[in-house]
Amino acid sequence: MGIRLVRRLLPALVLCGALFAAHAQAQVVVSQVYGGGGNSGAPYTNDFVELFNRGSQPASLSGLSLQYASATGTGNFGAGSSQLLVLPAATLEPGQYFLVGLAGGANGVPLPPTDASGTINMSGSAGKVALVESTTSLGCNGGSTPCTPAQLALIVDLVGFGGANFFEGSGAAPALNNASAAFRADNGCGDSDDNAADFTSAAPAPRNTSSLPAPCGGGGIVYASIGDTGAAEGDTGTTPFFFTISLNQPAGAGGVSVDYATADGTATTADNDYLAASGTATIAEGSSSVTIGVDVVGDSVTEADETFFVDLSNIAGAELADAQAVGTILNDDVETVSISAIQGAGQLSSYDGMAVATTGIVTARKNNGFFLQTPDGEDDGNPATSEGIFVFTSSTPPDAAAVGNRVLVQGTVDEYVPAADPYQLPLTELVNASVTALSGGHALPAPVALTVDLPNADDGLEQLEPYEAMRVVVPSATVVAPTGGNVNESQATATSNGRFAVVVTGNARPFREPGIPVPDPDPLGSSATDIPRWDFNPELIAVNSTTIGAPAANVAAGCLITDGSLVGPLDYTFRRYTIHPEGALTVDCSATGLPVPSRLPTADDATFATWNLERFFDDDNDPAIGEPVLTAAAFERRLAKASLAIRGYLHAPDVVGVVEVENQAVLQALAARINADALAAGGPDPGYTAHLLEGNDVGGIDVGFLVKAGEVSAGTPRVDVLGVVQHGAAEVLQNPDGSTSLLNDRPPLSLDAVVHFADGRSWPFTAIVVHQRSLNGVDSDENGSSGWLTLGQRVRAKRQAQAEFLASLVDGMQADDPARNVIVMGDFNAFEFNDGLVDAMGTVTGLPSPDAQTAVDGDGVDLVEPDLSNLTLLADPEQRYSFVFDYQAQSLDHVLVNEALVDSPLVAGLEISHARISADFPETARNEDDTPSRLSDHDPSVLLVRLAALRFADLSVEAEALAATVAPGEALQFSAVVANDGPDDAEHPGAGFVLDAALADLAVAAPAGWDCEAPVVDGGSTTVACNAQALAADEEAVFALSATAPGALEGTQVTLAAAVTAQTEDTDLDNNSSGAAILVEDPYAGIPVLEDGVSVRGQAGTAGEELVYRIDVPEGAGQLRLLSFGGSGDVTLYVAHDRIPTANDFDGRSQRPGNNETIALTAPAPGTWFVKLVGVRAFRNVSVRATLGN
Repeated sequence: MGIRLVRRLLPALVLCGALFAAHAQAQVVVSQVYGGGGNSGAPYTNDFVELFNRGSQPASLSGLSLQYASATGTGNFGAGSSQLLVLPAATLEPGQYFLVGLAGGANGVPLPPTDASGTINMSGSAGKVALVESTTSLGCNGGSTPCTPAQLALIVDLVGFGGANFFEGSGAAPALNNASAAFRADNGCGDSDDNAADFTSAAPAPRNTSSLPAPCGGGGIVYASIGDTGAAEGDTGTTPFFFTISLNQPAGAGGVSVDYATADGTATTADNDYLAASGTATIAEGSSSVTIGVDVVGDSVTEADETFFVDLSNIAGAELADAQAVGTILNDDVETVSISAIQGAGQLSSYDGMAVATTGIVTARKNNGFFLQTPDGEDDGNPATSEGIFVFTSSTPPDAAAVGNRVLVQGTVDEYVPAADPYQLPLTELVNASVTALSGGHALPAPVALTVDLPNADDGLEQLEPYEAMRVVVPSATVVAPTGGNVNESQATATSNGRFAVVVTGNARPFREPGIPVPDPDPLGSSATDIPRWDFNPELIAVNSTTIGAPAANVAAGCLITDGSLVGPLDYTFRRYTIHPEGALTVDCSATGLPVPSRLPTADDATFATWNLERFFDDDNDPAIGEPVLTAAAFERRLAKASLAIRGYLHAPDVVGVVEVENQAVLQALAARINADALAAGGPDPGYTAHLLEGNDVGGIDVGFLVKAGEVSAGTPRVDVLGVVQHGAAEVLQNPDGSTSLLNDRPPLSLDAVVHFADGRSWPFTAIVVHQRSLNGVDSDENGSSGWLTLGQRVRAKRQAQAEFLASLVDGMQADDPARNVIVMGDFNAFEFNDGLVDAMGTVTGLPSPDAQTAVDGDGVDLVEPDLSNLTLLADPEQRYSFVFDYQAQSLDHVLVNEALVDSPLVAGLEISHARISADFPETARNEDDTPSRLSDHDPSVLLVRLAALRFADLSVEAEALAATVAPGEALQFSAVVANDGPDDAEHPGAGFVLDAALADLAVAAPAGWDCEAPVVDGGSTTVACNAQALAADEEAVFALSATAPGALEGTQVTLAAAVTAQTEDTDLDNNSSGAAILVEDPYAGIPVLEDGVSVRGQAGTAGEELVYRIDVPEGAGQLRLLSFGGSGDVTLYVAHDRIPTANDFDGRSQRPGNNETIALTAPAPGTWFVKLVGVRAFRNVSVRATLGN
């Protein structure tokens, strides 16, 4: 046999089939592959690989081995004992099968006797199986580790199935599931060296060396066999039981003849159970089968099923392969139990584990059973009991269970709970059942209509239990989770699996809620006492559109399924009540189903986005990481979709924090593609640059930044990158056994930069992009390693430690620079609330849940001050999602900002939105080249930071001294008028006042709306700062400043310097400062002093002229006597304490006419007394004397 091996990396090796065409074993091929053994819904307990000799000569298996590798992983074929099985030295005749049993599980029935067995554990959906002429590992996997020509020459046959990246020919064999196997065409004979063309999927049907041979192209031995049959006996008369004698190939010349005869078993002719029959059957030349009949006698006696035999003998023209058939007379005279009685009014059947018989109408067939329902008019009238039940057959149901048949089913009641999910609610079903068709052509029972109240969001998970396995209809359903599928990463394509979820139209879309889902218990290893729970959204209904034969419905969230077309049996699987539609659905996506861009930014916005690009790899192989290697066309599709999304639906953000990108070269290729596409579309060059540092992820995915560096003006980039730093690459997680492991698989990456605007504004920021540990295994109770009790405990500890590291990182940044504008964004793999396992977002934002409310012991510590704000909470509740998992809308991607950013006067507002281009779309949208839909499974999050618009004001200040001179001890008084001459309000104005003197009692009277800090005296100056939120255009603010003039400043000048500023652009800076000064001077310093008893002579003046003197009176003076005498003229004396007297303000006055005046004061107060001599008429040569007495 010659085959073509196609790999993504070395297409030239497509022609290497000739390398192994000469193998003697080349006529042996893999004819069937099944990897779902033992899983939920599996018909068989074990995986298997079936081999087949399609040649014309016997073929030995000596020296051959079966080797397995995962679909796209890094492990090589046969890398360990669990991936390699050495085959025995058996010889296969032409057309003979060989069954190899492999690893298994609890579900299903045992395989037929196997010819060899091993422990290879295959995937149920995708993988690679090689038949190899070697008993040791190939040492390659055809993907991350390419196979050399020498290794390829050892491959006898290869089957890549599902999303495998190594296969024969144009594509892989179909994707499989727990109930399907891959079959080689024409009973194993079909071999065009193309897995996609040679294989189809169907229910597994293992064949071993005892199975009827099927030589390819005829020839060889012709074998005959007779098949078993069974049917109900009937109540009267006879019923023919038909047995088919078949050949493995058309009869040759002369045909085939064979004698047959009945023989008693538990059924006997003596008891009149059947009528004996015998004769000779012939198969004409060129034909392959003949049918014979045996009459069974009906009765109404209740008895066990009975059997008889038909034996073949004396064959001519062929050899006998199976010479005996069993006829099973199914007793239809049994006491039956109604379906409603089996189901009962509660969750569990009272018949659990008991053998029962029941009748009903077959309403639908699955590949491992069928649905049975009570006919209309025969129900028990109890709305609490279901009239339907599922009959589990493990493989394709018998023909007797045709839709519309009324059948008798005898089996055992089982409350089925899958071993892999012991907390799932049970499904009542019949197992180990026999099926007897009673009549056919019946109308199906009318479906029960589901409404907005059934199911609803409040009444628990069991509210649909009374309708389990019954036909239901949803008159109008709203899709809340899109159709899933299987992704072929190397091709960047997907196929549909037909599964999606709905609510009855009128019910709100269900979202993930805080806590652990019911009915799960607290995880092992936690001492928490108050873990919250959520109800798992019982209003949500799953739909599997292809299970019972309807076409796949590929629908987006928001689409409507109308006209009552969603009708079918209500199953319960994977914790969800599930409808299997009976036909094509009527779908209305007129109001949805199209990509929706994020909020359009304004000219005042700096824009930030974060997007998980979902394993964004290129078409170059990196052997170190074993990544899926895309074809050139696939990489082109992903680049085109990402470019379209970022330009058209994210509006070309200033910064994009990207997640799950392979390396710097890939991110640079994306940047170049965006720039080129923007120019080709007639727009400006955004000038995106790529910034990515390799992390620790074993799968080769990293975080990085796309930064828009196109110029906004000559020489000024939109974003000026100041630095990019990776944090915590060497941090470790301490394990309980003392060992360590790397903490940050994808270490946080920070970007320090400044965004510039064309009008001259700029805004500095720090952006941090993160991709935290996934939720995989977070609730697992599997045994742990490295001292951890369970796998889940280790995962939770790592998620918490990563959150604490990130919280401490941001806290340190804020402590180092409290004004730093910090944005933290990315895929946190965490909800905006506590999920009961780890409150990662609470830890990162500084708002952790109490320790008792999470499964991580010792958390709940606040590590961030001030707290961060999660902007996911700014969005409308119905928009708080970026991802859909398990049919639930949820947010795993978040944007956080710190308090400094929120409170920044430069920031006028924040707005968060999402580009709805991924999470709501069916997986098959990945195949569309002209839309951004489903490039990823995450929706991008976009933050608009709205800066205050550029405004203009003309601030001025005018300072004024209220007196030119003051004496020591008197008040220094200034005023300052701050004015805004517009045209706009001055935002956040500030006024500063500096006096060049130490004035401890300085007081500032500020106008309303202004706040002034306490004066600061520093050395020889005093400073005051005042500020306000705004000063309106054409308004002014008047400040009054006052302080006592210190005596030490006598003879000096005190100067006030005033200045004003604002965050609004000032059109005239020349008037933003002003000054004023006051002289501090003693006004009495020039007044002559009268000495005790000493006369001052020769005083002269005109009428009205005043002469002033002063005398210091000591403590205890008994008298002060003042005299004027001599000379000519007329004067008057005035005296006052501590002030210069006037004609109206004095403490003493002389009363005599002429020049000889006297004032006598008894017990004068100590201190300075001032004396004034006033000329009543002109005077000259007058003497003045002061005398102090005791």
